[in-house]
Amino acid sequence: MEFKRYRLFVTLAEELHFSRAAKRAGVTQSVLSVQIKRLEEELGVALLNRTTRAVRLTHAGRNFLFEARAVLDRVDESVRVARALAAGKEHVLRVGLTTVAAFSSAPEAIGRFREAHPEIEIQIREMGTVDQESALATNELDVAFLHPPLDHPDIAVHSRRPSRFFGLRRSPATDPARTRQSWRDLLGEPLIFYGRRRAPRLYDEMISSAHALGVSPVIVAEASSFLSAVATAAAGVGTALVPVELTASPPPQTVVVEVPDCPLTLDNGIAYRSYDTNAALNELLDFLRRGPV
Repeated sequence: MEFKRYRLFVTLAEELHFSRAAKRAGVTQSVLSVQIKRLEEELGVALLNRTTRAVRLTHAGRNFLFEARAVLDRVDESVRVARALAAGKEHVLRVGLTTVAAFSSAPEAIGRFREAHPEIEIQIREMGTVDQESALATNELDVAFLHPPLDHPDIAVHSRRPSRFFGLRRSPATDPARTRQSWRDLLGEPLIFYGRRRAPRLYDEMISSAHALGVSPVIVAEASSFLSAVATAAAGVGTALVPVELTASPPPQTVVVEVPDCPLTLDNGIAYRSYDTNAALNELLDFLRRGPV
């Protein structure tokens, strides 16, 4: 199956108009139509509903659009690596960052390493911990800034300083931007937290700590990610508990709540394949060990 057809399908899915999509792709409308039809035949499913007035994605088409974009991103990344090597870069390092890591000191440290080693090409991708562990195992990443523990036996982890949790909630513009509150008092407020399926350790620690204080926390919203917790708090739903890195530049009309006795922390680490002999990776790991990250 040709990647050209993937690209034509993605273009058509974004435009939902054969004439505009053909013009954008630099092909004739008849060529576009034939290529999409052949793609559907190879897949054995209809990707589009066509009428004289409109083009719409089928359910299969919507799902295939997601997969096609992922495949093309991976192909484009491979092309970038090949071109970087051809341009004289001695090494390429593929670095993964979680959302929390992206707001930490990690990007600045990577930038200092890049300045010290201009011969090394750095490629950064934002990914969750589970996806980064998988990408390390399948050699799609070289190093990952993520949140242990990990399960894969061949992945080593260099621990970083854990992240504290702060509260974040909507507040009138006249209120101070930052305040302090005890853990017991915070637990008495409507909370935005993470379901046990997504974050079992954090959930169990929070519930256990609350029960030890004789408090029954009221979770009014379950967040699917740290960023969604920030957005939900900014919407006024309740008080979110988020890693401190995400409170450096909070949304407008929110107050950051420091909770000195909050027992929750988020483990941070730098992960890599224990058997990897990549010289550039070893340079990066040595550089990171020498300075604060």
